Amino acid sequence: MSGRRFVALAVLAPTLASCGSHAASDAGPSPSPSPAPTATPFVPSPPPVNFHGERIGSRFVYATKQDGARKVYVLRADTVNAVYTGALTGRSNFTNPHVIFYGDAGKRLTADAPAGTVVEKDKTMLMTGGVRARAQDGMTLTSDTLRYDDERQAVHGEGHVIVTFPEGETLQGETVDWNVRDGHISVAGSY
Repeated sequence: MSGRRFVALAVLAPTLASCGSHAASDAGPSPSPSPAPTATPFVPSPPPVNFHGERIGSRFVYATKQDGARKVYVLRADTVNAVYTGALTGRSNFTNPHVIFYGDAGKRLTADAPAGTVVEKDKTMLMTGGVRARAQDGMTLTSDTLRYDDERQAVHGEGHVIVTFPEGETLQGETVDWNVRDGHISVAGSY
């Protein structure tokens, strides 16, 4: 019985449609139909991948960044919380990161802070909460924040910057730029 109703409605549909169009034709010419919008195909985005790791006893969480054969940095931390939603979308937050940045000709910078964030797309790491850093030649640096930029192989520190050289000379300022590759350092906003 339901099959017969469907056939009856299919037969009546053109007749019902023409009834409605007859009333509209008395009102004058009907506007031309607008083109149908093109549908954008639905592409589902991948679900985010969340990762959590934490230190167990003396076993820390480690992350190593390499660029081909060049070691960029080794990071050791108490915890990591990371989120990935696709290629180059990773964002990792670390607690108590201890990082060794590697430059050319054996140059190294070791930095510690209460918190750090690595952003994969920007190839950057931001250390916050009061940073203490030391170069392989004994030079030390303290600042509120320290941002490592892998493209330039350089760090940029901001806030209450103090640089102390092995000979005892001290520079203070608001910002510091330190090229890990060649060891060049500059302090701005000195007081």
